[in-house]
Amino acid sequence: MYCLEPKDYDKIHNILKASFKTPTFAFSVVNHVIEGSVYVNDSISPSSGFIRIDAGDYYVFGQGNDLVFNNSLYRYFVENVYGKEKRFTVFTPSTDWEAFFDETFKPYVKKMIRYKYRFFPSKATSTYNLSNLYELKDFNTDSLRKSENFDKSYILQYWGSESHFLKNGLGVCLIHKGNIIAECVSIFHSGTIAEIDIVTNPSYRGQGLGRIVGQEFINKCLEKNVMPAWDCDNNNKASKVLASKLGFSNEERYALYVLK
Repeated sequence: MYCLEPKDYDKIHNILKASFKTPTFAFSVVNHVIEGSVYVNDSISPSSGFIRIDAGDYYVFGQGNDLVFNNSLYRYFVENVYGKEKRFTVFTPSTDWEAFFDETFKPYVKKMIRYKYRFFPSKATSTYNLSNLYELKDFNTDSLRKSENFDKSYILQYWGSESHFLKNGLGVCLIHKGNIIAECVSIFHSGTIAEIDIVTNPSYRGQGLGRIVGQEFINKCLEKNVMPAWDCDNNNKASKVLASKLGFSNEERYALYVLK
């Protein structure tokens, strides 16, 4: 197993692009938007590998049946992760990788089924009705300090620093009486893809506010020629409904593994 130098990340870009299921954070790393590590089976012509970010998210890519590399990945987990790291969340792109984790990692992880959606601008609407009681704002330093969901710890975990998020990320929020009542941010941004993370205050749900901040977020993405991205857990019915309203459909299933 080889750890790629950042200057060589372009060697895996086509492998990542070949799978629709590749998560946004993987592109964020290879595009040098956020820091991460890339391990591969061959430093010259890689065909299998995994990407790790400091938040504890992993993505395995390429061929899932390289036994030598898979054994190296398992040793990496035993030596560097199990009992040492609080988070080990693995995104998989194929049934080969899924079979490997089902068999080899079964004592350590639990499996979740998630869906990744395609965005169709023709199915989305750019307009919305906003009550004059509410104020729509872009995320800024003040928003980060007021947010209960996308606070400093969240930003540090996924972006490394507030300044890095404000420079490279994207976010909008609704304000009522000085408080944030709905918000939508890019949990990851690759430069060309922005993955949506969205929350509405429980006291304000049922008013369509999540759709408003989601739509404004998407509008800003399209203005910048950025593709919005959406995925969610199989059991999250509310997220599935909102995805459809915002122009996402044609979802594909994938398996996610987390520490037990």
